[in-house]
Amino acid sequence: MSKGLSYKYTGTKGYIINTAASLPKTGDELLKKGWTDISNPHQAEHGSYTYKEPGTGLRIRYDEPVPGAPGFAGKDHYHILNPNATSKKDMYLDKDGNPVQRGSKASHILPKGD
Repeated sequence: MSKGLSYKYTGTKGYIINTAASLPKTGDELLKKGWTDISNPHQAEHGSYTYKEPGTGLRIRYDEPVPGAPGFAGKDHYHILNPNATSKKDMYLDKDGNPVQRGSKASHILPKGD
């Protein structure tokens, strides 16, 4: 039996939209704002970090850029984990708080100013 993708989140869709619009350049800035690093050590070795906001439980993944890589892989970007996800088809939320598929363009959220 596989582990569920969902987690507990106590905020609103509007809060997710505001958070997506104000994501900092790097994940380190989230730590300075009080978020907790809950990264899988293996993924962190490869530049992918997961952060949890203590107040709401919101989880966000930050991916470091890969030098010279095309598209989103070559840019700092985030993924907002969908607290109600049931599969890869609704694994993330877009910048408007709507469920989107893993790997979709909409699942990649660029930091503020990019």
